[in-house]
Amino acid sequence: MISDLEALEIAKKIEDANNIDIKKTIEKTATAGYLGEEHFYCTVIEDGGLTHTVPEVLGDRYKSQPLDNLYFDIISKSLDLDGIYISLGYCTSNLIIPEEECSEIIEYDDYDLDEDEYEYLVEYNLITSDNVKKFRVYAEEGIASHERTEDVGLMINIIEKEYKAYFALRSTDQCMSSFRVLPFSTEYQKEHPLSFRNPINKILIEMINETIVLK
Repeated sequence: MISDLEALEIAKKIEDANNIDIKKTIEKTATAGYLGEEHFYCTVIEDGGLTHTVPEVLGDRYKSQPLDNLYFDIISKSLDLDGIYISLGYCTSNLIIPEEECSEIIEYDDYDLDEDEYEYLVEYNLITSDNVKKFRVYAEEGIASHERTEDVGLMINIIEKEYKAYFALRSTDQCMSSFRVLPFSTEYQKEHPLSFRNPINKILIEMINETIVLK
């Protein structure tokens, strides 16, 4: 597992998003299959933080829109406004994925507790378009995972003619989207859901870093 500082360095490297091939990254992540609808992988952000799929922008949320020139024209224009969000990673405990389908199984034990003090083992599947990793941790460790309605990705927009990108956690509960940006800091304790010291976030950041297509 990468260190706290390595996770922070990846985030700061991605902030200067000029070298990210946004089109190819969207095309790649659309094959991930963990949210079911390819238009949901990249959404347009409007003022106030609401998000819309490209079919919604074009007037019909139920119509299928291929990843064609029109699709990426909408994405390009949105980058100059309030930006876009690309979903790149997912953490869930409600999927049963066989071990042989996982690229890595990580067992986390960072507390000095006796074996009889552990009672409840939790297993999470961390998923990107590239691979699946399984993460096991005892609930007594206090590590915060993400809700099943949340995914992790990049918020990207153009500020003063420069691309900027930030890791963010998106919640889509009750058909609404809201964002929490992971701050460039290691001050949060590792138990915090937005912490770069949180082992679940560190694994996802490393996986997402491998998923992003560079120019």
